[in-house]
Amino acid sequence: MERPCLSRRHALLLPASAAALGGLAACGPQDEGFGTAAPVRADDGSISLDDVPENASTLVNFGGEQPFVLLVRGAGDDLAAYSGYCTHNGCALAQKEAELDCPCHGSKFDAATGEVLVGPATRQLPEVSVVVEGGLVRRDG
Repeated sequence: MERPCLSRRHALLLPASAAALGGLAACGPQDEGFGTAAPVRADDGSISLDDVPENASTLVNFGGEQPFVLLVRGAGDDLAAYSGYCTHNGCALAQKEAELDCPCHGSKFDAATGEVLVGPATRQLPEVSVVVEGGLVRRDG
């Protein structure tokens, strides 16, 4: 009798393997879509300060590099910058008005301060160093 190419033991492992792979895929890096608020592309590595509205926050992709950056502008040149990724599991955040929402596990962050509003994230968004020179904003370093 010829031995089958797939043994019963291996056949029984297939459903468990498929479930494990599905679970890993769900926890992997998320797409770069930010909900309905797509990041502003700064392909040359800088963005005009005029493209960042006063008293608002804007997600920016500096030169196609990761991570995306959340720019928070007050009045004039008052500018702060935070990571655009959740501190819980590293998923890309979606901007919804005054908050950033994590599509993976439901964390929410204040878009003006980076503070956690709703968990499971427990750490605020890390600051990102940016500089403003000649009306252009770029990552520092």
